[in-house]
Amino acid sequence: MDIRYTPQLLEYMKKRGKSTILVEMVEINNSDFEISELSVRFVDRRLRELFVNKKGYRVFDAPEGELLLPRFPLELEPVVTFGLKKVLFFHVLTYTGIKI
Repeated sequence: MDIRYTPQLLEYMKKRGKSTILVEMVEINNSDFEISELSVRFVDRRLRELFVNKKGYRVFDAPEGELLLPRFPLELEPVVTFGLKKVLFFHVLTYTGIKI
């Protein structure tokens, strides 16, 4: 698996001092329907240790820092790309090449 970051994301990470990206599955189970989707976000050192040591997340080297993926299998394409998108006043991490 080749992990890539867009130039905008690399610039943002250096500017903000971010180095670890977490990919986790979020499930909503209502009596009528069930929704599963991926959440991608930055985590600090303390949360990184929690996800790696307590929850068993896998650590992958990335262009700048590291990427944490859950233990359960995800569908990963040969190239996984992370980017940055601005929505109103917020920055949102985007990804391609990962599916549930």
